[in-house]
Amino acid sequence: MRKIKPILTISAAVILIAVFSLRSDTVIQSVMYSLRLCYDSVIPSLFPFFILCEFLMSATAGTGSNHCAAAFATGLITGFPTGVRNVCKLYSDGNIDKKSACSLLHCTANASPAYIVAFIGVCIIGSKTAGIVLLASQVLCAFACAVFFGCFKKKISSKSKIGVINITEIACQSISNSVMSCLYVCGYIIFFGIIADIAIEAGLPSLAAKILFFLPESQAGALSVGFIEITRGIYMLNFTDSSAIIIAAVIVAFSGISVIMQCIACVIKAGLPKRPLIIGKIIYTVLMPIIAACLSEIISVEVDAPRAQMPVISFILFIIFLITCIIFIYNIFDKSKHTMYNRIK
Repeated sequence: MRKIKPILTISAAVILIAVFSLRSDTVIQSVMYSLRLCYDSVIPSLFPFFILCEFLMSATAGTGSNHCAAAFATGLITGFPTGVRNVCKLYSDGNIDKKSACSLLHCTANASPAYIVAFIGVCIIGSKTAGIVLLASQVLCAFACAVFFGCFKKKISSKSKIGVINITEIACQSISNSVMSCLYVCGYIIFFGIIADIAIEAGLPSLAAKILFFLPESQAGALSVGFIEITRGIYMLNFTDSSAIIIAAVIVAFSGISVIMQCIACVIKAGLPKRPLIIGKIIYTVLMPIIAACLSEIISVEVDAPRAQMPVISFILFIIFLITCIIFIYNIFDKSKHTMYNRIK
């Protein structure tokens, strides 16, 4: 088996080089499209969150606060792979133990609210309500996994270090690390975007339509492409079909091989097992479309939905926002001394 793996790896690399050379025009167009996507959507929506979450994780590290709750909260409000990366950073720094890190890997690989509501809901579907339904479904999945796997239990590693925090140093490191993280994410989007576009040209949507015969051809094709790269799959969906919201929930829940590989790279670097992350994605893929279907029936999701339905959704978002704020405040302040940890003693 050890001899077979290098052979398969080298063979795959040679095949990809040959395919990229033969389809050079597709590769160029795909790279240009991915760069525009990163410039217009990915970097503006992720870069500010990268900086803030990097700063938050560094500022609260080693303070005795509930790092698990903080990592879970950042996993809800940031795009992948920030949530998983924060979990790995907390584990590598010795602020949480391996069991806590594995528990968090089940529920921190989430799409950002900006990506789901603004990009998918408003820009692609044309309905903010539809985006909010998808976001609420993801949040409910995350909370269900967090409760089931015991992510909110306060477990601090014996290696945790408590010391004085240098705010200036943390701010500089946060910006530097965020720039590298954005380049890192964009690289994955470009590469797997090329794979997805070549697969589309090779007839993957038609093949998927034959296998998933119970779905319309456009929806089956979008689902198959979305399993490779999430954004291209969402773009291919026909949202005039009644199954579109459910299929979009499946694509967002699985998030594509591109996102999973980004998260796995962080997990491997930290020395954590990949199984919790994969199990979490499977649970999301099964649970999120069910929740989305139920919510869409209750709220009556339509393209360009009337404003009369928005107060209920706004109330749900307010509750989610309130819970997130409570988690952040809980982790910034010391419960015993009631002082902030970034205060110089």
